[in-house]
Amino acid sequence: MGLFDRLRGRGEGGGRPGARGRWFRVRGVPFFVLREEERDTVLAQFEALLAQAQSGFVLARRVMGSLSWRGYTYPVVDMEFYAYSRPGNPVSAFNAVECEPPRRPRALGVRRGAVVLETGELARVYVAYRFPAVVYEGLPYLVLAKASEAVLYFDLVPKHRAVGMADAIRRRRAGVTGIVEEASVEAVTELASRILGGSDLYEFQLAFTVTAGDPGKLEEAGRELVYELKAYGVEAEAPPGQLDLYNLSPPRGLVVRLEPRYADSMSLRALFPFVDEELRDEGGVLIGFSGSGSPVLLNPWIKPNPIFTIVGVSGSGKSMTAKVFMSRLHEVDGDTPIVGVDPESEYTPHGRRFGSDVLEVSEGSKLGLDPVKLVKAGLLEMGQAVDILSEIYAVPQELQGVLRGEFFALYEKVDDLAGLVEHMRHGTLKLYLEGALAPPDRYVYEGRLPPLDQPTIFGLREVRSRRLKILISALISAYAYNKLLAKASKSVFFVDEAWLFSDTPAILSLFENLARRGRKYGVCFIYITQRPEDLARSQQGRTILEQASTALLMRVEPEGRDVLKDIYKLSDSEADTLVSAPVGRGILKSGVKRLMISVEPTPEELRLFSTSPAGRP
Repeated sequence: MGLFDRLRGRGEGGGRPGARGRWFRVRGVPFFVLREEERDTVLAQFEALLAQAQSGFVLARRVMGSLSWRGYTYPVVDMEFYAYSRPGNPVSAFNAVECEPPRRPRALGVRRGAVVLETGELARVYVAYRFPAVVYEGLPYLVLAKASEAVLYFDLVPKHRAVGMADAIRRRRAGVTGIVEEASVEAVTELASRILGGSDLYEFQLAFTVTAGDPGKLEEAGRELVYELKAYGVEAEAPPGQLDLYNLSPPRGLVVRLEPRYADSMSLRALFPFVDEELRDEGGVLIGFSGSGSPVLLNPWIKPNPIFTIVGVSGSGKSMTAKVFMSRLHEVDGDTPIVGVDPESEYTPHGRRFGSDVLEVSEGSKLGLDPVKLVKAGLLEMGQAVDILSEIYAVPQELQGVLRGEFFALYEKVDDLAGLVEHMRHGTLKLYLEGALAPPDRYVYEGRLPPLDQPTIFGLREVRSRRLKILISALISAYAYNKLLAKASKSVFFVDEAWLFSDTPAILSLFENLARRGRKYGVCFIYITQRPEDLARSQQGRTILEQASTALLMRVEPEGRDVLKDIYKLSDSEADTLVSAPVGRGILKSGVKRLMISVEPTPEELRLFSTSPAGRP
């Protein structure tokens, strides 16, 4: 009796798995973005599932649907994963929960080699009959884009029979070759050795179902599936017995032309189908779609911390992503204030879309960002003020302690920074800070602070000096961020072009401190940069990248690839994809999940937010 006969024998008739068998809904994992050691753990868990069930099948399904978002409708794909085991064999791997059979369109009969479904569609099942020497891990999922279902049937071969088969293999050095079809003598011998060493042996079959609305489209879908399988070295055909195949209970005598397939548990790992590329945070904002076509709904506030970094070279789509996310966030929750520092004024033209006022800053703008006044008002820590002044005016290390002492001794006795510098007793230190009293720096400190009664985005494109831009960014950030903290409510603070601060560790330390303090107040800190390799040169910048619970990694230069690979523990293949990632695509790390993502602006967003002539992200 073969595999399909045994499975059918446990059915209840009519070609359907019977009540004596057990269905389990299992949870998928983001397999293709896991590190090698994480993949090994997942595949070992898959081996455990096969051992628990002993006989049955695993099913991966693509369920088509749609998602409406702010007047636009998107086609989406939901993935469902099931395991069916022999009676009395519970399955616990992959958080399995016993369940009812999945709802599938009922088969009405067979016409011209196609199964007629109650929905009016047609279905056809293809069974793999030849495999290459090396099978890609996750093969069923890789091919599933061309099919609606993938089914791996398996049946544990009794140990005494498996040992006898393995011994025969070793003696003949040919014959049963398991998942390896045209294997070398060494490979066949290795398979036999693993079985004799205690590895389980299974009879198995791998099948895929395609569906379409008419015979012509069904033929086309079948050809595409077969060609896709061939790309991975697998041959498949649609054998007789289509009705029972569709009903997940293949009949006796099905595989007249297909020899039984055998593989040990280690070899079957490559047929792991439970690949989940879904992320749908409760209360999340639609930001794009995963590699499987599933919508990605992101809510940074439910993560261990609400730090969100977006990394990618110019033209990778990082700024478009930030604009799309914040614009949609405001549409969904207009009460969440959005404040930002925008060095190149990319966001200020769209302030209304974010519910924010706009303040364009020039080198002659009087901003009232006096460090002494900010410290007195509790909007800047004294140590932060000293660090900023030391960084901007190149105060030597040996004089920074002196500056700290002078600041502490004088700040309550003077009205502003000019008064502090004037009353300093250390002559050399005073010389370093004289630049603060002359234009254009003087204008940064003079005047009144922006009231920030409304969320505001500060545009700095007209500030040409990089040093001055860094100074204004640091002081505005400290001021605006602390104004947000004082409200103790959910809010967003973003900094674009963060690589500008890569050579100013004190400024990066300020940002890192603000992000860390903001966690308990619900401040989502969005940090956008195009050169992670520069940012990671300092411990402060590296800390910002490492601490982010949410990180979107888009196309980067090779130098950035190595940095991101190290920080986010990417595999070589993952890191390589970042060097050539298309516009708007990348890897999203969110909490414990990682998945491939494509950011999808609406036509209106693309028109409004694009900075490229072609209207692309």
